[in-house]
Amino acid sequence: MVKNQKVLLKKSEQDKIIQEQEQLQEYTKYLEESEDELRAFRHDYRNMFNSLKISAQEGNTKEVIQKLDEYTKANLNAKAFEKYRDVNHIKIKSLKSIIIAKLTEMYREHIPYNFECSSEITKLPKNINEIDLVRIVGISCDNAIEESKVLIEQNQEAHIEIMAYSSERGEFEYEIQNKRSDSEISIKQIQQSGYSTKKSHSGLGLANINSIKNKYENMTISYEVPEGYFDFYLVIEPEEESEE
Repeated sequence: MVKNQKVLLKKSEQDKIIQEQEQLQEYTKYLEESEDELRAFRHDYRNMFNSLKISAQEGNTKEVIQKLDEYTKANLNAKAFEKYRDVNHIKIKSLKSIIIAKLTEMYREHIPYNFECSSEITKLPKNINEIDLVRIVGISCDNAIEESKVLIEQNQEAHIEIMAYSSERGEFEYEIQNKRSDSEISIKQIQQSGYSTKKSHSGLGLANINSIKNKYENMTISYEVPEGYFDFYLVIEPEEESEE
């Protein structure tokens, strides 16, 4: 039995590695295609704009704008182009991989989402284990994805907003907000081990996140439930340097 469990675990780990490699390959392909598409688009756009100069000079700006807008919609897949926007700003491989994996899943499930990372994230506070952060990001994304699937099944509008940020002094912020179907949610209740609004679900997600948070004095997590939404917000403060 132990031997079989080891074989299954090894296969599971191999499948996970293969899946991560496929997701990274997809991201690389996306970057290459986007670069080629943008280069061709920029070239064609410049030529078309030059051809419309006379109309613009004659004050026919409405025609110029209309033709440029039509050309943009026909020749640039805006949805695909936005698929991994800002992911290149994340330089920490483990964090980048989990974000790519979850954005890929959202895209494949046709869940509308937006990811924003305006600053480059090159490092985390020294005492933070990357795996712990990856687990938190993974669980929070999984919860948002599962809730979004429920909304879509009910023919309701779903949407996920994700933000990651790192300040110059080393503070790290992560926030994910998703539309929800439940009219009332108890913040205290959803953090308890075993609680879940979903059938056949362990309900350990937020409880696991809290157990991770308790390991770090410089990590703060807050939950909010504004009307129709669930908001998860994490802040990791940089460690204060001890005076010698």
